[in-house]
Amino acid sequence: MSELYRYIDGEPVLSAAGMALLLGVTEEQMCAQAARSGTAITELPEAWVKSGRRRSKEYQAATGRDDVLGALEFWQARDGEALQ
Repeated sequence: MSELYRYIDGEPVLSAAGMALLLGVTEEQMCAQAARSGTAITELPEAWVKSGRRRSKEYQAATGRDDVLGALEFWQARDGEALQ
């Protein structure tokens, strides 16, 4: 998996891989969506939005946290286990 985020001007900025992980889609799907609608994705498929909300709630319920970087770590560990 490629880099999930990097810091730009002191702020974490998600990569396509990071956004895909939070939404529960593949990096390839995220890149294809970006190619269709530009790099500043403002319109995501409704199914992706629902999946992202579900995953956010699952992360919050499991950890009591609501931070993006923690969610990336959580899903990277969780999805990595599922792929093995």
